[in-house]
Amino acid sequence: MDKETKPKAKARPKKKAAPKKPKAKMGRPTDYTVEIADAVCDGIAIGKSLKTVCSPSSMPNPRSIYRWIREYPDFSRNYEFAKEDQADAMVEEMRDTSLSADSDNVQVARLQIDVMKWTASKFKQKRYGDKLQTDNVNVNIEYAELSDDELDRKLSRLES
Repeated sequence: MDKETKPKAKARPKKKAAPKKPKAKMGRPTDYTVEIADAVCDGIAIGKSLKTVCSPSSMPNPRSIYRWIREYPDFSRNYEFAKEDQADAMVEEMRDTSLSADSDNVQVARLQIDVMKWTASKFKQKRYGDKLQTDNVNVNIEYAELSDDELDRKLSRLES
């Protein structure tokens, strides 16, 4: 038997690799910029939720914002101020909600106001938080004039 030999295929010349194009960034921005940080704080300050502020695809997701709060002290401070301003915006919104309520939606309006009231009390506690009631406190006690025995009796009453 004759072996037929097939001619070997010629090797193709290798093509030069095209220079790699930088990959286009996909998805939301995650890098901190002062412009985006200011836009986030501005949105929060006028009463928008973080979810609403971050909903456009041009904005970072809320997780990035929480990371920025931990990593950038200036942003963290501005964000806290924006949250306090958000409490004031919520109070304005409560007024508008109460004025627009009618007999058909009064329960919904009440619920919305209760949620905004509770949230405002957490964001700006000094102004909208619960006030502590201090009864039976005599502020004018002159402890310097009390004897050691009287001080000991007062101290033991406080400790019990």
